[in-house]
Amino acid sequence: MSLWTILPVKPFGEGKSRLAGHLSPDRRRTLNRDLLAHTLGAVRLAHVKGEIVVVSRDKEALEAAARTGSHALIEEPPEPRLSRNAVQPHAISPELQLNAALTQATRYAVARGATKVLVLPTDIPNLTAEDVRAVASPCGAGPQIIIAPSRDGGTNALFLQPAQAIPFAFGRGSFARHQRLAEAAGIPVRVVASASLLFDIDLPEDYENVVRAC
Repeated sequence: MSLWTILPVKPFGEGKSRLAGHLSPDRRRTLNRDLLAHTLGAVRLAHVKGEIVVVSRDKEALEAAARTGSHALIEEPPEPRLSRNAVQPHAISPELQLNAALTQATRYAVARGATKVLVLPTDIPNLTAEDVRAVASPCGAGPQIIIAPSRDGGTNALFLQPAQAIPFAFGRGSFARHQRLAEAAGIPVRVVASASLLFDIDLPEDYENVVRAC
């Protein structure tokens, strides 16, 4: 069975926007670049058999992926949504953009033989190879989902077997949404929680905690 690990990456100049008042644009770009490198390194060190695909609109991120032997997938813009009686399409929310990118990457992987996927955001600074193995270790070949929650009720890792078991629902409160989608599909869920998987960088205090720990 073929595992593909999907890393969605915002353009380095756009990621971690809530740190904009705390870090200069150059420092934010460096942070996002370092977080991608750390995540790629953790996945490589985990030695889980399979492929890695980075999906992004950022040329530098895609070049970094290619240098490590990963697949570099140019993110396609999601279709704009028109509500009834609307003259102009609604702006695409970050959550919709992320979930569309993950759907695109999963289709890409499935077309190349993927039977299961692991989604890992790249803003988990303490991610370890052990974490990757923990969320990429299904119990048998049957349908199943493994979720690692974030501190605020989001999803910091999502393993799907089969690869298109449920639609992606990342965003605020996504941990509960993914559980509900799994329940509706009749697929068992296992939750993996560890201190390193729970912690992601969202706010200035998160960044300061990481800096102090270095």
